[in-house]
Amino acid sequence: MRFRIQVILVLLPLLCLIQNGAFAEFKPATIRLEDKIYWVGQRIPFSVELRAAGSFSGAASFSLPEIPQVVILKVGNAVVSSEEMDGESVFVQTHDFALFSQQSGSVDIPAFEVRFSHRDGFTGPVKDEKANVPAARVNVKRPEGSDPNDFLVTTNSLEISETWDQKSNKLKQGDVVHRVITQSAEQVTGMALAPSPETQLTGIRIYADRPEVNDKTERGDFSGHRVDKITYVMQQPGTFTVPAIDYVWWDPDQKKFGSKSLPAVTFTIAALPVAAAEDLVSDSAIVCYVLVFVSFLVVGILVWKRSRVVRFIKSLWSYCHPPDHMAAKRLLKACQRNDATAAELAWNSWRKEQSVNLKMDESLRKAVTEMESVRYGQSPTKSWKGRVLESTFRIHLNESKKHVKRERSDLPALNPVR
Repeated sequence: MRFRIQVILVLLPLLCLIQNGAFAEFKPATIRLEDKIYWVGQRIPFSVELRAAGSFSGAASFSLPEIPQVVILKVGNAVVSSEEMDGESVFVQTHDFALFSQQSGSVDIPAFEVRFSHRDGFTGPVKDEKANVPAARVNVKRPEGSDPNDFLVTTNSLEISETWDQKSNKLKQGDVVHRVITQSAEQVTGMALAPSPETQLTGIRIYADRPEVNDKTERGDFSGHRVDKITYVMQQPGTFTVPAIDYVWWDPDQKKFGSKSLPAVTFTIAALPVAAAEDLVSDSAIVCYVLVFVSFLVVGILVWKRSRVVRFIKSLWSYCHPPDHMAAKRLLKACQRNDATAAELAWNSWRKEQSVNLKMDESLRKAVTEMESVRYGQSPTKSWKGRVLESTFRIHLNESKKHVKRERSDLPALNPVR
């Protein structure tokens, strides 16, 4: 009889929840993607909808998949709405994304993980949710006449400009010239704009900086910008030509190619005088000899005084990373992970660095006792939440810092003014 009463007490709340529709079934994460054929390099919009039984808390985190020759970006801010499902109101959070593919044919978007938090209704504790966004597939087509090996940009318009910083095309050995190429396009991310060609020239050394890429989103309009900075170092005398750069894009509305070329540039490089060249070589050799000598000297000192160097490094490490501070950080991280084993080890390490007469607040003492009961109690709880220990330990650390500051301010002045 007693067993039946216990079973009824356990099942009664579940029956009430079912009666009230609290277990309305819905998928926590879905994906929306229009079923049509897109062009290579075109912006392919899709959205992910998150659903919860209560209001959302904080920002959602997506583990976007890595797909060869494909770029996926999150666009704009999330939009929150609600919908009726089985007579219950369900909260919906919609996130917009943009996909750009240099692949043609069927491009598979694998399932990916999303993490978000929500409440039950408008109140109640925040719950962490983890779900998988379903896989999807998109069909991508390359325009006829386009080489599959070429990088293709798909946009209605592409603006390209360039600047050079040299005043004359007549230069001498050792001169440096900088070039800046700027691209701007609508409905394209800066990462999907064509990179500058990797050209190698005899007599001129070429260095390309990492491109500057940024996107702008305003009232649904999307535009991308890319800036390539290229440095040319004139190494040999003679006449050399930097070839023209051809940019080609596909206009999806007009269904035709657009193109623009940056013209070729020819440089005439004069040789350095013989004396200047010899001085340059001589100076370079002296610098190399000095660097080699200094390197051997430093290595010799380190080997000769290695024991002192090791002690100095250890003392410097201990000074920059005090054992009690490191143990405190490990304890806080273990509490955040709800890892009782790691928390106990960190607590013991921190405790060893404290004085014997350490004063602990009663709340901190209870939190430590609770953690130890999980590890060594006769009837430990199934799971341990480190939030209480984390908060009480942080309070203890803050109070300890304030106490040290007060003690320092109470010290008498070394040279009092009379």
